[in-house]
Amino acid sequence: MAGKLIDQYGNPIEPKVLTQEIAGPDYIGQRPAILSDLPIGLNPVILGEALRAADGGDSLAWQTIAELIEEKDAHYQGVLGTRKRSVAQLPITVDPASDDPQHKKHAEFIQDWLRLGLLEDALQDILDAIGKGWSVHELTWDLQPGCNRIVAMEWRPQRWFEPSYQDGETILIREANAEPAPASVEGAPVQTGFKAMPPHKFIVHKHKSWSGLTMRSGLTRTVAFLVMFKHFTARDWGLFVQSYGLPLRIGKFGPGASEEQKRVLRRAVFDLMGAAGAVIPDSMQLEMIEPKHGAGSNDIHQRRCDWLDAQISKVVLGQTGTTDSKQGAHASGAIHRLVQEDIERADARLASGTINRQAVVPMIDMTFGPQPMGQYPKISIGRPDEPTVADVTNALQWLGPQGLTVAATEVRQRLGFSDPEDGEEVIGGRAPTPPATPPHTLPAEVRPAQEEPPHASAPTPQDEAEAETKQTLHSQLGQVLIRHTRENGPGLVSALSASAARECAEGFAAMCRPAQDAYEQATSLEDFRARLEAMRLPPEKLADAMANAMMVAELAGEAMVLDQMRADG
Repeated sequence: MAGKLIDQYGNPIEPKVLTQEIAGPDYIGQRPAILSDLPIGLNPVILGEALRAADGGDSLAWQTIAELIEEKDAHYQGVLGTRKRSVAQLPITVDPASDDPQHKKHAEFIQDWLRLGLLEDALQDILDAIGKGWSVHELTWDLQPGCNRIVAMEWRPQRWFEPSYQDGETILIREANAEPAPASVEGAPVQTGFKAMPPHKFIVHKHKSWSGLTMRSGLTRTVAFLVMFKHFTARDWGLFVQSYGLPLRIGKFGPGASEEQKRVLRRAVFDLMGAAGAVIPDSMQLEMIEPKHGAGSNDIHQRRCDWLDAQISKVVLGQTGTTDSKQGAHASGAIHRLVQEDIERADARLASGTINRQAVVPMIDMTFGPQPMGQYPKISIGRPDEPTVADVTNALQWLGPQGLTVAATEVRQRLGFSDPEDGEEVIGGRAPTPPATPPHTLPAEVRPAQEEPPHASAPTPQDEAEAETKQTLHSQLGQVLIRHTRENGPGLVSALSASAARECAEGFAAMCRPAQDAYEQATSLEDFRARLEAMRLPPEKLADAMANAMMVAELAGEAMVLDQMRADG
């Protein structure tokens, strides 16, 4: 057995089985590419017989009808296609089993396989199981030493296969004169005309929409009767329009008209606009009784078709808000979109499990050998659970002033922006905050006067006069503010504003926190009102912060007035 591929039961696998096509179309066999015996019309008798036969192990007629329903009904095709495409366009990622270098090598091998694009192209056909219960893809392998991987995934129609009536789950290949597939249930009769699928040759995705056997699953079983009733209604609607939507033509002939004249009149009447016409003698009367519009009978067919379409939308998408536009439906549309996203995640999870079990595991086993304890790389289909751009922006806007710090590089990556290069033209940004001037570096003209030592002589009248002419320290500090504002532009103003905002935010938070605690602990609105009335909020910190901000603003304002007065004088 050394050097040979084996299946999950230890039996050897013939390489030619994996590299050759075994379930393709045949012209006169059990897998025709062209449907030559289509069911005529869709009525309760044909549909009921097809479903009963499928439940008994012969689903050929039912699978043919399921194809025609998806092809002919526009609404079902639209909503089912929406559900398939919503998953088919999701990103596909690969996660290693662990941080072990060998497991990372396995993940890189699967990532290289994904770059072939096979899974992206086949994903929508894999999801064909949503409507029919299961889907089948035949695989073609490229077997090379150290690199055994899938190189082709061909979708096969469900009518070329059949679930085993012994267990309702095992999918068999239709094959004329094939050796019967072995019985999956001991003592059960074998199923003739079918053969078993070779290991690792097919991907069979089973998508159950409810609990039960695969042979009875698939949304089309539920939708089929709704589609049939809608087609009956649409047919009656067409007759109604033809009878009452078009004018009735009546040709009258007199008592002495000849047969030739009657034929000419009849031909003129019916050649005008179809069969909605009549030819009668001039002495006869013809009365057409039209349904009363007041009872709503003029649009009853449309309303019935719309109702049936809404039921199909509920079956396929779980809601109707993303398919039908109604007045005032914008608010509920967001909720309905959440329902659609829940279904999308469930479909993606089922498809990911099928790909991991039937494609990833065999490729790893045949290339690197079986892995212990199921340590295989994992393919995941779906969007990552991360906040949106709006959520990130709001968090930075509101939590930044509260002290939250985030690396700018991480924010740029989340928004899809790159780090600007040196010297590159940029948009946005913040002016640099000027460093605070220490007290000992103040200019000489604004430094406070040094206190005289005790043994100094008393000031003379001349010294007192000079002191009276000097600016007070209050105005001198204002001059410092105005001069730094001129030199640094808006940077200083932004720095002072940010400092005041932080101080006020801390005081405001200290006042809000007791109110929030009261709201969380209250048992009713009356209890909440009583707690607020008895509350004594601490306003001191907020008041001090506002007072400091007002003092800085007042200093700057006085300095500007003095500077302007000096310039005018």
